[in-house]
Amino acid sequence: MAAEKEYDLIIRNGWLITMDAAGTRYPSADIAVENGKISAIGSSLPGSGKEEIDAKGNVVLPGLVDAHMHMTLLRGIGDDLPLMRWLYEVMFPKDAQIQARHIHAAAIMNQAELIRGGVTTFLDIFRFPSESAAIAEQSGLRGVFCPQIIDEPAGAGETLESNLAFIEAWKDRVPERLYTWFGPHAPYSNFPETYAKIAEYAEHYDIGYHTHICETEDEVRQIKEKYGKSSVKLLDDVGALNPRFSVAHGVHLSPEDIELLAERGVGVVHNPSSNMKLASGVAPIPELFAAGVKVGLGTDSNLSNNNLDMFEEMRIAAFLQKLYRKDPSVLPCEQVLRMATMGSASCLGMDHMIGSLEVGKRGDIIIMDMHQPHLYPLLPEPNTNVIEQLVYSASAADVWTTIVEGRVLMHERQVRTLDWAAAQDLVVEMAQDLISRSDIWRRLGREA
Repeated sequence: MAAEKEYDLIIRNGWLITMDAAGTRYPSADIAVENGKISAIGSSLPGSGKEEIDAKGNVVLPGLVDAHMHMTLLRGIGDDLPLMRWLYEVMFPKDAQIQARHIHAAAIMNQAELIRGGVTTFLDIFRFPSESAAIAEQSGLRGVFCPQIIDEPAGAGETLESNLAFIEAWKDRVPERLYTWFGPHAPYSNFPETYAKIAEYAEHYDIGYHTHICETEDEVRQIKEKYGKSSVKLLDDVGALNPRFSVAHGVHLSPEDIELLAERGVGVVHNPSSNMKLASGVAPIPELFAAGVKVGLGTDSNLSNNNLDMFEEMRIAAFLQKLYRKDPSVLPCEQVLRMATMGSASCLGMDHMIGSLEVGKRGDIIIMDMHQPHLYPLLPEPNTNVIEQLVYSASAADVWTTIVEGRVLMHERQVRTLDWAAAQDLVVEMAQDLISRSDIWRRLGREA
């Protein structure tokens, strides 16, 4: 008699929203993970799991992918300023004073929030990436780390040299879970030759790179006056536009810019909350989709959002476009959910391994607690409103379980891999130290 199949993990009795190309849903099914990969999906799967979770009829989704965030510390500091003042008067001076110990504390805070919000993969573009990567080794999240290179003003960010050193130290240290990329900040803070060098290095190391682009009208004007062309055309002219490249924001893209991004296979990560808070504008998301551009979703930082709630980001992404275009049919909820899963995975070049629940893909899975008043009435298949409830009604607080490669990082709202309670005093201490070092209260005119 054949031995019973034993998996590493089985989730039973789940309402599976797979986000595969066909939009397959299983009203009641099991999903099994073995060696980090989804190995079976079906009703009443035979065998057992080293760990088994009863989903209790709740929704089982692919883990969300936050394709643009910063591992920042000072949430709620320097708010209510336009982007360029915010950057040059507060953020860049603060960033010049950041030390590794500040990022260590920030990474614990941010990654605990990501786990609790159902994010299983994130892209971090900021300082001292070794500190954030070390916390991700412990937290179990899948992370892409892009040291934020800034040429001008000097000292406000990482350098090409420190980015290269990080890659040498961390590339393939945790294969296919922690990734080392390049992170030039923006065309107004980096030289064109820096982007050209990065494109060559990225090819050499076979990795990606990520930047901010066309976020504000001021940036567009500044680049046009300095170089006589758009940021997108500038980067194309130095050979930086290719499928390895993803960009954040893209608020003020011309039709020609959009066409170039589509032709070169560049992914665009939408950050609607940040764009609203900093009054940057409304990104041309329908036009990007129409042109065939890969479009993902990100939260940006806790400085400009001020949270890492991808459910809130989905809702705002949809509502903002509907209001701006005076058309309630624009950016329907299923398309927005796809942005936060397969769309973001595609921007990171990972759509072959994450972003949907399919046999052979990584076991990055979340379970949503749908038994909540604000998620009812939850109607059954086939005429269900489950996607509507997830996108328009759910929040990070409704995530019940977060799993990466079959490892349970959180279950029943209890994070297993990070001790947030023990880190709270450290976060406050490091925040106060950084505020003092960078003289932020004086810069904001809030001296006692």
